[in-house]
Amino acid sequence: MKSEQRAERRAKPTARPIAGAAPNPEHLETSATVVTEQPDAPQVEPLLATIARVGVYGLVAAVFTWPLADVFPVVCAALLTGAGAMMGPLLARTSLRSVAIVLFAAIAFILVQFAGSALRDSMMVASSLGPANTILFDDVVSLGLSAFVIALAVRALSARRPLFAALEVLAISSAFAQLVIAHRHGAINRPFDLADPIISAGGDPSVVFFGLGAICTATVILFLVRERNVLRYVWHLAAVALLLGLLLGGSGLLQVPPTPLDDGGLGLNGEGEEGDDEREGEREREAEGGGESQPDNELRFQNNFSPSQRQTPVGVVLFHDDYSPPSGAYYLRQDAFSHYNGRRMVRATEREIDRDTQTRFPTTPYEVDGPALGQNRTLLETTVALMTEHGRPVGLEAPIRYAPTANPNPDRFVRTYRVTSAVMTADFAAMIGAASGDPSWSDEVRAHYLKGPDDPRYAALAEEILAEFLSAEQRSDAMMRVAAVTQWLGRESIYNTQTRHANVEDPVGDFLFGDREGYCVHLAHAAVYLMREAGLPARVATGYAIDEATRRGGSALLITSDRSHAWPEVYLDGFGWVVTDVTPARVATPPPSAPDPDLQRLLGELARGQSTAPPDANPPIPAMVRRVRGWIGQLGWALLFILMLGVVTLYVIKTWRALRPRFANEEAAPRVVYRSALDRLSEVGVTRTPGESQEAFAARVGDRFPSLRALTGAHVGSRYGSLRVDRAGLPTAARALREELKQDAPLWRRVVGLVTPWSFLRSR
Repeated sequence: MKSEQRAERRAKPTARPIAGAAPNPEHLETSATVVTEQPDAPQVEPLLATIARVGVYGLVAAVFTWPLADVFPVVCAALLTGAGAMMGPLLARTSLRSVAIVLFAAIAFILVQFAGSALRDSMMVASSLGPANTILFDDVVSLGLSAFVIALAVRALSARRPLFAALEVLAISSAFAQLVIAHRHGAINRPFDLADPIISAGGDPSVVFFGLGAICTATVILFLVRERNVLRYVWHLAAVALLLGLLLGGSGLLQVPPTPLDDGGLGLNGEGEEGDDEREGEREREAEGGGESQPDNELRFQNNFSPSQRQTPVGVVLFHDDYSPPSGAYYLRQDAFSHYNGRRMVRATEREIDRDTQTRFPTTPYEVDGPALGQNRTLLETTVALMTEHGRPVGLEAPIRYAPTANPNPDRFVRTYRVTSAVMTADFAAMIGAASGDPSWSDEVRAHYLKGPDDPRYAALAEEILAEFLSAEQRSDAMMRVAAVTQWLGRESIYNTQTRHANVEDPVGDFLFGDREGYCVHLAHAAVYLMREAGLPARVATGYAIDEATRRGGSALLITSDRSHAWPEVYLDGFGWVVTDVTPARVATPPPSAPDPDLQRLLGELARGQSTAPPDANPPIPAMVRRVRGWIGQLGWALLFILMLGVVTLYVIKTWRALRPRFANEEAAPRVVYRSALDRLSEVGVTRTPGESQEAFAARVGDRFPSLRALTGAHVGSRYGSLRVDRAGLPTAARALREELKQDAPLWRRVVGLVTPWSFLRSR
């Protein structure tokens, strides 16, 4: 019923004379009629908005063309784009259809590209201008005119229909995204043109990229603001600046972003485990639950495995001395899996098993069981600086001692520690003749490292491999048996991550006795099973495997997520646990590419605590950056306080204006009651238009709110003293207006207006 009455009132003509007290009723009726019968004329965009839009178009063009050309073509492209943005509204007012504008732009773009190609191939232009100027002129024509055509068409379409403004937002976002896209995944040294000058001065490029993001956000919001009033446009811009200040300064977003977790799918990343008794408690829990109480941090088989193809930096290793591994690769071990649970290898639960692995990061120096030192191994000191959380410490090959160390750059590294490793110096030939296992092992420990599947096919295959590769005399040598298994697997298997072996009862058997296509987890398990059948104590280890060549002779080794790996290890007397990796001869999945040497050098310097600035650099930029970051943070909290204070102040003023009629004297009552009525109307969006008189406003909305006429007449009469005012009837008229509001506006609209602190600012 209310909705029908509301529709009926809105359907009635709004131009009618004002009844009630007024200085000049005829003038009021004429004024109201003129206001309501005036047709809606298109409003022209204010000059400030036009200037801002043209500037943003030029900025976007400069950002797009900056990586492609020299400074002069970039400036020309920005100026021509701004000209296209200014001419776009003129094109929108023509009789051309939108489809014709799009076709015109496409044809013009093709012609511009054809003209640029003709300039490049013209011998006449090259001979008259010279090669360098010809290239410069070609960039001006190709980039500048192309940007002009695109800006002209996009601006014309957006001026004609607001829906096409999405093209502007898309162009802005794409421009800034392509500018900093190389900075993703922890590559803090890219893009080089932006990062190199900042790094060479000792600064952090992330701060600049934060600024670019803020500019992009402000630009997008600027295009979404469709306000035509200059004053309101300025207020909107101020609100955008205020919100950006609060977002960047008060929320901590100006801190260096954390490196994304990316462990290659092997469960290497994750929260670390603290406490000296954590390992023993973990083993007790696993023993009670069958050895798989931590499924989120175990080595698992996966179908259609998607290893990381991104070179996301997860850490850096600093060598305190030079070391060249005999295998040609650095193996950074994090975990070992030696317990066969009937389906796969999991962590051991017995205290005397795998004592060389650790679960906690060092808070004080501690030692772990390691291989015996001698002519086969030597000590090597390294410092590991991790950029992401890891479940367990990572150490080079065979760590025997961990010690905490100061973090030189907490913004970049989550933790740093020192590792002393007993690294291998002996090659394959030196291991021939060594016995398998440790003589000090008990029968139970040896049986643990030899336990494998009960499937007789594994024993038969191991026997077949040994018979093929080794003579009767060689079969008694442990290292020769290891070589036979690894060589056979390398020859017969295909490295392929897109396999489907995970959902069967025995994934390794499905791989080994099937298509033999799999990735490192399949290869490591298969090697361990076959080695155990050959009488060799073996286990699966996980961590990172990095080619020695990637170090490039420096003292820093970059650890990236695409180097996560699983490999088999065999225990040889006098050597300890020896890495015996399998390298398939055939590859279906391409190997990872070489890491960025510049990023490796940069992170190495940051991990050492060295400044990246040259010795003769100006005052250090990092200190200034930290001060600016602190100032921005303080400014953000100050802006937040000012904003909250402003909101509270607005609520106080709004409440006072609503309560003032109850305390008003007889002289002020007409004014404050009328003002309170206008405030209530503004809460539901009913306000006077610019230039509209109070009497005309009352006439325009009189059918919806008849009580406003009496309140308007009382206010005008008391103000000019030309009419006698019935002050005793003001409360009745005010109550009647409230009832009319209930009938006209839905409840949600009234509630929203009531809680909006600035609604009274629209009252006129």
